[in-house]
Order: sequence, then structure tokens, then C-alpha cells
Amino acid sequence: MSPGARFRLLLGASALALTGILLATSAGTFRALDDQRAVYLRSRAGHLAGLLETLPLDWSSPRLAEELADEEPGLVDLTIIAPGAPAAQDPRLLPLWTGQRLYLTEELEAAGEKLLRTWVPFHAAGRTLIARIDLAAASADFLLTSARRNLWVSLAGGAALILLAIALLWTTHRMGQMQQRHLEMEHLAQIGKMSAVLAHEIRNPLGAIKGFAQLLAENAPAEQRALLEPILGETSRLETLVNELLQYGRPPQPQPREVRWAEIVRPLADHASASPVRFSANGADFALRTDPHLLHEALLNLLRNAIEAVSGDPAGEVRLDAAAEPGNGAVIRLSDNGPGIPPEVRARLFDPFVTTKAAGAGLGLPISRKLVRALGGELELQPAQPRGTVAILRFPRHALVRPREL
Repeated sequence: MSPGARFRLLLGASALALTGILLATSAGTFRALDDQRAVYLRSRAGHLAGLLETLPLDWSSPRLAEELADEEPGLVDLTIIAPGAPAAQDPRLLPLWTGQRLYLTEELEAAGEKLLRTWVPFHAAGRTLIARIDLAAASADFLLTSARRNLWVSLAGGAALILLAIALLWTTHRMGQMQQRHLEMEHLAQIGKMSAVLAHEIRNPLGAIKGFAQLLAENAPAEQRALLEPILGETSRLETLVNELLQYGRPPQPQPREVRWAEIVRPLADHASASPVRFSANGADFALRTDPHLLHEALLNLLRNAIEAVSGDPAGEVRLDAAAEPGNGAVIRLSDNGPGIPPEVRARLFDPFVTTKAAGAGLGLPISRKLVRALGGELELQPAQPRGTVAILRFPRHALVRPREL
């Protein structure tokens, strides 16, 4: 997993964790507010039971609840339970009769209204009675309205802070990536300049070495010519490297013209025919406005890589496909069925001097991308199915001149 992917995963996990903590804390606070309302209603029920003991009220009156409504507006119903009454036989009330508990409560709903029913024992007329008091839960809302409003404001503020922190972290991460990319681009520019200087300084003495070696080989006996052949081979390899360094360090100067796809394919097919690898190209034909020399160089580098990837495999195959997509431009795909490239290596293959080959400077792909971008396109590498690698070149729609008949 790339560092960027790990950062996004960590950021997402942190956001979920903080959101979960915030929601859990808020839910706990809401539950605490509900518990506080129940405590308040119980205290109001206890106050009414105390009035039944102290005020000169007829607790047996059927209008007892109406008489106490002025004292407690939230009172919905009041019933007095005397010993021996049928309601007194409820086993839940036994701890109240024996003094083991001071009250008993339950929440219920009647006529669409939430109630808190409380049984409270009290003493009147020399005996113990139990008052069953129903209070409207809404009568305690005045205690919770402001607290809930403040809690919602705090919840929204906490969520906003979390989002702000995530945005700040993401922005900082993106700025770090951009700064790193800027440094990489400056570094690559310096490498390009240095490559051009080194290649220019190496080319002249290399040409002299190669020229004298060729001259000696032409006039030397056979046994001495065999000793000179490695010199010629190595100077040719160094000459190729010098040309790549010059090509990488020199900004390409496209000279676009209208060119048919068949004109691009022909030299590539000739190059592939010199190898044992099976090569095929589709028969699509269309016209591009591009620099055929630069496009050929970019595709030739990719073709060499593909041929090397499948060399030695009897089933090795390289395929070149192109399609004109009106409205989207042109797409060229060069695919092979080789072993493929590991993802961690594929991500760095466009960096100069990065290669998986035993021999090679690692400039072929960087040069190809540079040439394709100079032509206004983009180059990317993707894994092929079921195996192998596919290089995809995308060119904008203005590069597509018009479809042509074969």
C-alpha cells in the first residue's frame, strides 16, 4: 500500500473513531437528561404524597386530582390505594407496604401522551396508604429544552471541528505531496541538464575511440580483430546510452503534420519482425496530427521493452492496437503477455535510471512519457489480463484529424 493510501485510510479511520466517540458521548448525555427528567418527576410525586399527609384534603374524594392540579399542573391522575383493596394485592407493591422501598416507578403511554407513574406510600388517618400518581412527562420538558438545544449545538460544533480538522490534515497532506512533487520535478530537471552536459562531453572522445577501433579492425589480422570486437560492441552500447541521455536532457521540439496510422505501424512491424516474438497490429486506419518521428521513438522504446519482456517464451506475443474515438481522441495500446511488473516497481518506472533489467540505463520509459507529453498526450502502464503489461497512450480529440477508409 502506498503512503498516500495509508494516509487516507488512517484519516478515514480517525474520522470514524472521532465521530463514533462524539455520537456515543451525545447519546450518553441524552440518556442522562432523560434520567434527570425521571428524577424530577419522582420528586414531584413525592411532594404530592407529602401534601396528602399534611394538607386537609379528603384523599378519598374522586376529585382529589383536580384539587391538587393547581399545586402540580402535570398531574394526570391520582389514585389512593388502601390496604385490603384489590389493587393493594399487586406483588410489586409489597416492598412499599413493608417499608423496604420508598417508591416504585414505571413509564407508560396513554392517549398518545408519555407518563411517569409513581407509587408512593404515605400516612394518613393513622394508617399507611399508597398514592398512585401519574405525571405527564412533558411537564418536565422545561428542564431539558435548553439543555438539549445546547447539546445539539455542541454536537454540531464538534462535528464541524472534526470536519475542519480532517480538511486541515488533508490540505496539509496535499501540500506536502505538491511540495515533494515540486522538489522531484526540480531534481529531474537538474538530472536532465546534467545528462545533456555529460552526454555532450562523452560523445566526442567516444566517437574517436569507436573510429580508431573500427580502423584498426579493418586492417588487423583475424586474431587481433577478435580482440577489437568487444571494444566496438561496448562503444556502440555507450553510444546508445549517450543518445538516450541527450534525448532525455534535450526538450523535444515537435513538428506536427498529418500522418496516417499505417505510416506509424510499418516501421514498428519491421523492427518486431527481426525478433522471434509474435507481433500483431490491428487494421484500424485514421489520421493524426502529430510528429511521427517523436511518436515513433516513444512507441519504439515501448516495443523494445515489450519484446524483452516476452523473449524466451515460445508463447510470447506483443500486440499493438489503436482506435480513433470521435469526441475523445485517439488511444494506442501496446500490450504483451510477459510476467508483468510488480505494482511497487511500476509506480517508479517513469523515474529516470529506474529499471528492472540487468543491462539498461532506465531512460526508455521516462523518454517515452516525455515525448508523448510533448505531443499533447499521456502515457500510463497498467497490468494486462490475464498477465503481462499494457502501455496506454491517450491523445486529445484535437489530435485526431478524421477517420479514413482503408
